[in-house]
Amino acid sequence: MVWPEVGIYVGEGASHSWTWFADIFDRKGICSVRFFDEAAIADGALDAIDVLFISGGDTFAIAEGLGSTGAAKLEAFITAGGVYIGSCAGAYLPLKSSLFPLNQFNFVFSRITNLTKNLPAPKQMAEKFCTEYGCRYVFHPVREEVRVKIAGGFSCVGQELSVPLYGGPAMTASDDIEVLAYYTGFTDKTAFLVDREVAEQTLIGNVAIARKRLGQGVLYLLGPHFEHPHYPEANSIIFEAMLDGYAGPRLQHDSAESACEEPGIVNRNLMRAFKGEISNGRIVALALERKSLQWLIGKKVYDPEKIRVFLEAVWSRISVIDRVECMAEEEGYYLLHTAQSVTTMLKTLKNESDAGPAVTVAAEELFAELKALAAAFLTLYFRFKELRDPGGTEFRSIKTPKLHTPQLHNSLPEEAT
Repeated sequence: MVWPEVGIYVGEGASHSWTWFADIFDRKGICSVRFFDEAAIADGALDAIDVLFISGGDTFAIAEGLGSTGAAKLEAFITAGGVYIGSCAGAYLPLKSSLFPLNQFNFVFSRITNLTKNLPAPKQMAEKFCTEYGCRYVFHPVREEVRVKIAGGFSCVGQELSVPLYGGPAMTASDDIEVLAYYTGFTDKTAFLVDREVAEQTLIGNVAIARKRLGQGVLYLLGPHFEHPHYPEANSIIFEAMLDGYAGPRLQHDSAESACEEPGIVNRNLMRAFKGEISNGRIVALALERKSLQWLIGKKVYDPEKIRVFLEAVWSRISVIDRVECMAEEEGYYLLHTAQSVTTMLKTLKNESDAGPAVTVAAEELFAELKALAAAFLTLYFRFKELRDPGGTEFRSIKTPKLHTPQLHNSLPEEAT
């Protein structure tokens, strides 16, 4: 199977859930995966891919980071034949809005149903319940599992699927979209943040997946996290959307072999030191999870559990990179330096939390460094994977680790808009 060239947004505003895309691509044997921040997109990185994924996080921060340049690049990418797949915050981003900076991305006219001037009373998790939106509020009626019915566009049409919802939108039908799925109900894993009646009015019967054709390309907007690696049945939606209209690369892309013509000799001591830093970071992160901590970064609430999502994305694959054949020495030093920086920041955050409430600025710097570390490592990992097995059929897949900690509020890692 020849898969499209994939880009995953990891820049300003992106939360930990972009690693879920990496997990399911890894398991599927999709090797041509790149990771872009807003600067790379401004520099033309979208010219090298066929499909762009933007997952959960802070929609306002994503829009601000991309800015007018990123909006123009994104529109040009789609109209030229690219596929945009937005999940949660990535689904909010292209929807019609009058607020700056979101109004730079008015690609889809559908509106959201979880927008109100008069907030209902939250029953739990008030800190994750809503986000200010001008003189209104975007509120999240439930978290965890919901049921959706596939109405068209996919091979499982007519079926109902369970899929997690962590702050993503319910959308109205509009003349410019195709309704591919709608919310139908809840499960025994659903966590109600408002009265059930309000949740039903907000979600049930409204759009969970919308598709819009734009020029030669297409946008898929997914309210729930169909990319969550613990939901393989839902993951099939992602893979089918990737192939929408795909008949081979639009452009001649660089191969893994050409990127590794002069790989250099990697110092094994350097890689052992890198593994040690990741191990140390995991220990400190686990200690932070035992504390009752939260940080408001932008418009998004972060919990200590999310720290280890990034670290586990590295740790679960580190034995593969230990025998890497495609890494320049400067890449190894960058990974080590960034891992050392993460460990130092984690220790600082723990010391501050021992003395009192942890400083949000320290947490903000830490999550930025965690994203940089995970993106750099996964770039190397997928490059190595493509070099070893371009077909993606024989390379050992990585099993997504489950994080078991006593501090988790719900049964799954959390995501908020």
